[in-house]
Amino acid sequence: MLLGIANADKKRLGVFIRFQLKNRMRQDPDYTVDEFVSGICSKTKFKLLVQNKELFDSDIYEFFLRKLGYEFNYDDRILSRCLADKRDILRLLERQNMPAFYQGVQKYLKDMEDVKEYALESIEYDCLNWILDVELNAETFAALIVRFPMLDSYTQEICGYFLLKYIHDHIADRIDEKWLERYGLRNLKALQNQFWILKLLIQWEDYYDASVYCQSVLEQAYKRKNDRLLFHTQITRLFIVMKIQPSAFERYANQVLENPIIQEDHEDEYVYEFYHVVGLHYFIQKNYEQAWHYFRRAMNDDLYYFPEIIFLNHMATITPMKLPAELKEQIQVPQDQKIYQPIYRYFCLKNKKESYDTLATYLWDHCCKGLDRFYPSWVMKDIIQTEFEWIASQTGDKKYLNRFLEETK
Repeated sequence: MLLGIANADKKRLGVFIRFQLKNRMRQDPDYTVDEFVSGICSKTKFKLLVQNKELFDSDIYEFFLRKLGYEFNYDDRILSRCLADKRDILRLLERQNMPAFYQGVQKYLKDMEDVKEYALESIEYDCLNWILDVELNAETFAALIVRFPMLDSYTQEICGYFLLKYIHDHIADRIDEKWLERYGLRNLKALQNQFWILKLLIQWEDYYDASVYCQSVLEQAYKRKNDRLLFHTQITRLFIVMKIQPSAFERYANQVLENPIIQEDHEDEYVYEFYHVVGLHYFIQKNYEQAWHYFRRAMNDDLYYFPEIIFLNHMATITPMKLPAELKEQIQVPQDQKIYQPIYRYFCLKNKKESYDTLATYLWDHCCKGLDRFYPSWVMKDIIQTEFEWIASQTGDKKYLNRFLEETK
């Protein structure tokens, strides 16, 4: 052997060896660690290796890899070419040029055919193939997160984008910032990844940390002339301003309206997020006429149909505004928006003029738990409380209202 293994690669190989050994022992329950380390090193030294402590002797890593049927790639020419290609792919992702990004990944994987049998390249090959599916599912998310520490920094940034987006869209209510740190996602540097971390901080209602993070993303987007991301972050900032500086909300909203993108590109999905957050601001400020107007506009995007239909139904309770007949018809809630199913079902029952007792019982049994899963959670709490108050005003029975106030105080 002419060259040693770099310390950064030793850390990745330590995770790889531990991962592959677990797989072998799962397939062959009789296989032991003693058998694996025999003739290579002591169990004490092996324990250091799998704890991500770099061992001085690169030969030890090579011997373990061979036992597992792999080798380490020492070809600097191949490694340099791969890094350059991944750098270009990451730039496309940063600019959200997704057609070119996927083409770049496909070409890169084709070029990897000759090296995918090497240890670390085999992991990279699998992970990049999974993100070609565009939308991760629970199975590929779990597979990616386990292999994430085995990837180099560029591949982590590329795959991290899809992991963060999946977390935001599907499991943000089940994890927290410490979870991101534990799995190595919190410190990703790519601007698109920082943007998704910002959105998670807001979803977790960590507004003061989010405000600092937001300013950094805005400054970097402006410095790098990433106009699209700057536009998206200006809209995302409104969720922070809505909570910690509501008197300045319209000033920041006007900055979004002055951005040429909102005038020129009505297909940008963040235009509808803008309508949603403006409607939410006016709803919180009890300017229900303006809230109604913006929520109706946001509903043109399927992503916002169910949150907005809940707000409209609620406003029809507390104001003279009437819900249009076509919006009273019950429709199926998509799988990825099942969080809205119970409260949406409540309003459907209400529109069918079910009894007050039925409404109160359903609201208590199905809509009062897991309020922290909604964003903003305090708004959903106020909606449910107001619905209990409305039922109590009709019946004189405050049993469920008092129980709800006691549970949420």
